[in-house]
Amino acid sequence: MKKFLCILLATLMAFTMVACAAKTESNPVEAAGKFTAGTYEGVGKGNNGDIVVDVVLTDSEISEIIVKEHAETAGLADAPLKDIPAAIIAGQTLAVDTITGATNASNGVIAAVTAALEAAGVDVSTLQIKSETAAAQIAIEDAEYDVVVIGAGGAGLSAAIKAKLSGAENVVIIEKMPFAGGNTLLSYAELACAGNWLQDEKGIEDSNEQFAKEMWEGGGMLARKEMVDTVVNNALDAALWLRDYVGVEYQDYLVHEGGHSVPRAVEPIELGAGMITPLVAKAEELGVQIMYNTKAEELIQNEEGRVIGVQVSAGESTATFTADKGVVLAAGGFGANIEMREQYNKRWPTLDESVQTTNSPAIVGDGILMAERIGAQLEGMEHIQLYPFNNPMTGVFYGIEAPSWSGEGLIYVNIDGNRFVNEMGMRDVRAEAILAQEGAVYAIYNQEVADRLNMEEKFADEYAKCLDGGVYFKADTLEEVAEYFEINAENLVNTMDNYNTYMTEGVDLEFGRTTAMVPMNEGPWFILKGIVSVHHTMGGVMIDTDAHVLDTEGNIIPSLYAAGEVTGSVHGNNRVGTCAISDITVFGRIAGENVVTGK
Repeated sequence: MKKFLCILLATLMAFTMVACAAKTESNPVEAAGKFTAGTYEGVGKGNNGDIVVDVVLTDSEISEIIVKEHAETAGLADAPLKDIPAAIIAGQTLAVDTITGATNASNGVIAAVTAALEAAGVDVSTLQIKSETAAAQIAIEDAEYDVVVIGAGGAGLSAAIKAKLSGAENVVIIEKMPFAGGNTLLSYAELACAGNWLQDEKGIEDSNEQFAKEMWEGGGMLARKEMVDTVVNNALDAALWLRDYVGVEYQDYLVHEGGHSVPRAVEPIELGAGMITPLVAKAEELGVQIMYNTKAEELIQNEEGRVIGVQVSAGESTATFTADKGVVLAAGGFGANIEMREQYNKRWPTLDESVQTTNSPAIVGDGILMAERIGAQLEGMEHIQLYPFNNPMTGVFYGIEAPSWSGEGLIYVNIDGNRFVNEMGMRDVRAEAILAQEGAVYAIYNQEVADRLNMEEKFADEYAKCLDGGVYFKADTLEEVAEYFEINAENLVNTMDNYNTYMTEGVDLEFGRTTAMVPMNEGPWFILKGIVSVHHTMGGVMIDTDAHVLDTEGNIIPSLYAAGEVTGSVHGNNRVGTCAISDITVFGRIAGENVVTGK
């Protein structure tokens, strides 16, 4: 199921759309009007595959657009599949805006409708004038709530659900994007927790003490230890809550990321969507209102400094949402904000526009800045994590690099054909080593590894896209894959020989690798080209173990709580992989309960 992650993340990038069409009604009614009445089929290329629509025409208008088939990702593509057809019909035009964060799906729908109209004999150039009625006009009004949650990612949804369960009658989530999920939707949604059900089944010994030690040390021992302990001690309860109450369905294997001594992360079957979709469903079942395309602008305080609401905007409308019990800030980090990255970066050579990001375009630090304007203390803003190996076409991580987190193993080599780092090491260590190569690097694994993970079946679409894009190649010999990327072939063969000796003997004499000790003796060989990208910002507003936001004097800002990547108190200078979902679910639940109880 890993292929769905690259599908999710690739929706943030724009690609060329293609379309084809066929008339599905053989005898349309001839009319003297604008169109030839009838039903026509159109096919457009979405992000994951074909989008097939039926367009129903009267002699004077486009009356209906039905999306019949698609392979787009649940959650992420809901808005374009619904809103693009509505906008086309409302404005009787093809010149409609695409949905932010779902460009490919949006363009795929437009291409499919265009193809259907061409099949009907319509001159589509006459439908390229933008109409004021083509876009939905959003109007919002002042409203009163018990709790206002800012952000509909994993942290915000967890907080809203917990607020309802804790007695709040009227809870609203405001989300500036047209769909829920934030970075959680774009993640693998792996949740690290010690003593989980899969560890029990597999006989893996683990403890909260060991987990906390590794999470804290992995962050350079710069996180506040009580915050780490809060995440670790509540992580298993959070995973069980997601599984048993929310309805998240998990894989039957554990993920073993760098920095963990044992496999301890559970992973949803449908990855990020497998977590977000049931969270949204549970929130709606409980009566939580989710307002999309609605942006938080300012936090509102009374004379005593208590946060009593949020100033919001939607389109050209503005409104005040009051919060009787309080506000939960869950708006994410600032990984997609180049200016903030450059302002706070102290470790990396540059984080300007030349460095891509794995983040949603919504993750621009606006929640952090809102809190700072009312006196919140910021913490750890200089700590910015790079994900070490990503697709140069998109800037986001590969599904087809699965051996790096599966325990099967692979190697990284530079243009000289040499290994240069422990491929299973911490993300910051790998990223720093890759940057030192002064260019792209390459991941290599063999057919045996791919077969054990069933990769060519699971990732067929991604392999095809990456082959077309020139960032992936497969060949029978190491010399052939080396030649494709102009790598030193002699060195590569020697490197693989040395690697196999180390893996067979169980001691990596060069880089100290101790996990995924998998020899790779024979081809065919798979090779991927990779770059680093901004992945996670560890800094944000300072909170305590009860999720209160603290001011610059260390005092609680009354009725303001925060959870998730918007906070800066949990991960130190480096987030250990799979700990973010633990963090956002644990502190989301804490914030949601305490905003109601006043703790």
